[in-house]
Amino acid sequence: MKDVEMALRELSETQGSQLNELMDLINENKEINEGMRAVLKSKILEEVISLVLDIDNDGSFTIQDKEIDRLIIGMNLIEEISFDKEMFRQDVIECDGRVDEVIAMIKAMIHGSDNSEENPDGRCTRCTIDIEDCDKYFEKQRTLSKGNM
Repeated sequence: MKDVEMALRELSETQGSQLNELMDLINENKEINEGMRAVLKSKILEEVISLVLDIDNDGSFTIQDKEIDRLIIGMNLIEEISFDKEMFRQDVIECDGRVDEVIAMIKAMIHGSDNSEENPDGRCTRCTIDIEDCDKYFEKQRTLSKGNM
């Protein structure tokens, strides 16, 4: 009887240790996923800012009517994001299309999570840019890179 009790005690200690290891792995995975999401947001922000600067080809540092249309078309070509095109257009018009304001607005749209919420930059925007699931994105990238080998 004493042997069975000892064996059960050892088993419970081992399982407890494995549970702790599992919890540590889950927490580590969560941190990695948050890091991957931050990397993806930064990559998308860089792409959209480059697009804004490229769209302002007359050098006026304002995004005007036709340039707004081209900006929206260009942003539509970025597969990882989705956004309300009309609301975005209105937000650009409301800031008079000034490139610095448009960039600040886009930054707030990417980093914000709730509509009509004041973002850390102090910029209030009604529109948000939704980013696809990080796992999907990085899986696509792995698939593409395997295909190029």
